[in-house]
Amino acid sequence: MRYLAGFFLMVIVAASCYCCISDPSVTVVYNIKVDMELLKAMKQEGFSFELIWNVVPSFGSEGKREFAMYRAHYGLATALVAEDMVAIKANEEKYDWKKGVKTELTFLETIGVLKEHPDITTIAEVASWESRSGRNLFQIPGTVQYLSFGDKKYPVSEEVMTDYFYSLNGWVAVPGNATVSVEGNVLSITLLRCGAEISADTSKLSVFAPLREAILVCNSIDYEMTGKELIDALKKEGFVVRRITPDEFAVYRWFSPRIILLGGHKSPEGMGEVSGSILTETEKKMIEKTGPYLFAYDDVDFRHQSIIILAGKDREDTNVITMARIVDIVMWLQYVG
Repeated sequence: MRYLAGFFLMVIVAASCYCCISDPSVTVVYNIKVDMELLKAMKQEGFSFELIWNVVPSFGSEGKREFAMYRAHYGLATALVAEDMVAIKANEEKYDWKKGVKTELTFLETIGVLKEHPDITTIAEVASWESRSGRNLFQIPGTVQYLSFGDKKYPVSEEVMTDYFYSLNGWVAVPGNATVSVEGNVLSITLLRCGAEISADTSKLSVFAPLREAILVCNSIDYEMTGKELIDALKKEGFVVRRITPDEFAVYRWFSPRIILLGGHKSPEGMGEVSGSILTETEKKMIEKTGPYLFAYDDVDFRHQSIIILAGKDREDTNVITMARIVDIVMWLQYVG
């Protein structure tokens, strides 16, 4: 990862099982069901993580929790995953919680370890709520009609944001030094006085790219004209290719070591922004004046990741360069794989 080079995460004191975390750099998503046995089995396939115990509070739950701790897939952050929760500790001052939580939950969903499919978009939105003591996110039970804090009640059916919590579409974010309890049709939010921090040293671990297939990023125009033909050609060579749209690139870029971008910096439907963020100014001018071209980049987001861009002055040029370089693309996939 380009901006992770030389980065060393600070070791922080671990929290005991029955304390609450009031660390502003931590977000904990509860009510997530994870297949830990499947997750642990992936360690044999190159998933670099550490197994640890009793780091995130249980708020009175019995028994011990086992966590897989690894470097998160977005930004400078650490992820800790248990069978019923996901915790993220940011290790940079300005961390985009919405993007970070969405990326990590999408990662877990992509590798198939989430037993259920939660509303990731809502969870990520709720996680964007600002709190000086971190965030605990809970799914609101279907029987609950009201949220209670102090002497006030708020209807669950409405989006509510206060200084003490944020609720939306069946999820609620409360401060890190708070928990929730349910009685009848009311969910009560309680602030606690204790506080602790999470142990989060993943400085020696690598970002794990779980997708065996290559990712093809293109807009609808290039997909119809070039993408479908490219996918068919690569399938004949034994490769599996997953096509995603440009707006999905910000998340899926962290999951695959092999990414193909169709179209240059002036491509419509958001593709131009994707390619333009990687192409240099010199390469952009080359495409405009003397294209089409194939450009290759290594270690863009993490070590051993490789990205190629196939781009011309227009969609016809992009098709020409793609079809002309099939053999090279196959050799690239074989080498990277």
